[in-house]
Formats: sequence, C-alpha cells, structure tokens
Amino acid sequence: MKKRSLIMILITVMSMTFCLAACGGGAGSPAEEPAEKQEDQTSGTAAPEEIVVDAENHTVTITAQLNGTFFDQSTMHYCVWKDGGMGDKCMFAAYCNSQDFYNAMVEAGGEPWNTTTDKIADGEFTDGQKVDVTLTWEGQDKPVAMADTVKTAEGKPEIDMRFSGNQQNNEDCGSGCIACLNSCWAGITSNAAYGYNAIDSGSLSVTLDDSVMPEDGTDVQLTFTLK
Repeated sequence: MKKRSLIMILITVMSMTFCLAACGGGAGSPAEEPAEKQEDQTSGTAAPEEIVVDAENHTVTITAQLNGTFFDQSTMHYCVWKDGGMGDKCMFAAYCNSQDFYNAMVEAGGEPWNTTTDKIADGEFTDGQKVDVTLTWEGQDKPVAMADTVKTAEGKPEIDMRFSGNQQNNEDCGSGCIACLNSCWAGITSNAAYGYNAIDSGSLSVTLDDSVMPEDGTDVQLTFTLK
C-alpha cells in the first residue's frame, strides 16, 4: 500500500513539473512578439524627418505637414522646420532641420548664393542657382508645381525659386526657413520673383489654393530640383 502511494506521489510530481515547464515556455513567447511586430511595421518605412538626396538627378526630397491656417491667411513662409521659430507660421511644417536641408542641397550639387552673414533690405532681391519645387502626397502621385499650390487675388503668383544659401543667417536667426515665397536673407531657398518683405508688408497676399491641395494636417513630399 505504501509502495503504491509513493508511486502515485512520484507521478503527480512529474506531471506538475511538466505542466510548469510547458506554461513557462508559453509565457516567454508572447514577450518576444511585440519586438518582432515592431520590426515588421518599421521595416522599409522611411521616417518623416529623413531627407532623400539624389545627387545624380540633383534633387532633395523632404516631408512636411500642411497647415490649413493658410488656406485663409497670407504668409511669406512656404516651408519651415517645424521646430524653428517660424514653424507654426508656415504653409508646410517640415520634419527635417533647415540646416540639414542646406547640407542636402549642397550634397545634391547645389551652389549657394549667400555664404556670408550679409542681409538684403526690404525690396531687394535674392539670387542664386535656380530650383524647381514640386509636391506629391498620398493619392497624388503626379508632381504638382509649387506655383499651382498657392494663389493670389489675381490668380497665381510668379515663382522663381533660388538656392539662396543663407546658412549662417538661418542658424543665427533660428527661423528654420527652408523655402520663402519672396526674396529672403534667412531662407535656404527663396522666391526671386518678389523683393524681400513683399508679402508680409501686405503688398502681395499669397495663400494655399484649397482647390488643389489636400486637407489640413496632410503629410506632403516636397522635391527641390537644382537646375
């Protein structure tokens, strides 16, 4: 009788050990799944702050978020680094730093116009290497010209974008300006069709064209092509 009881105890202990081992193995598996899922989700997906440089074709592409405030309000600030001083006063808030954008333009073969701390005065014009700017977004794979994304009371503004440079001025003032809609001494690129302060002085009003652009908060890709 005692021998039979001992055997039953041994069987019970062995069964419990097996169950515990099995449960332990099962508990370890789920802990590893989130990491695997995280890797799957991020694999091959570019971060929004990433700058894509195509040196062969002389292009720089960045991602920015559309600010719907400027469907109704005018501003000279077309695209600005979101954490720059003018990051909430622009049509497109870029995820990338304006200084990194400057370096990318040089990497793409650009030659900046202003490499000093010189500044242009009201009414004066920027110069430099010509730049074409186009935009795409989800559902809009065909590039849209910068001139078609904005409007004035008379129609479309003139666009003559240049690689103004202004690296040191940009850093010193902290504006984060990447693309300005009139000539500028702080924007990395700016529009030579209008003198400095033409828009903010009220001489010209430029807003986003809501008949062309997507809704507020949409991420768009801006491609700058050096000519």
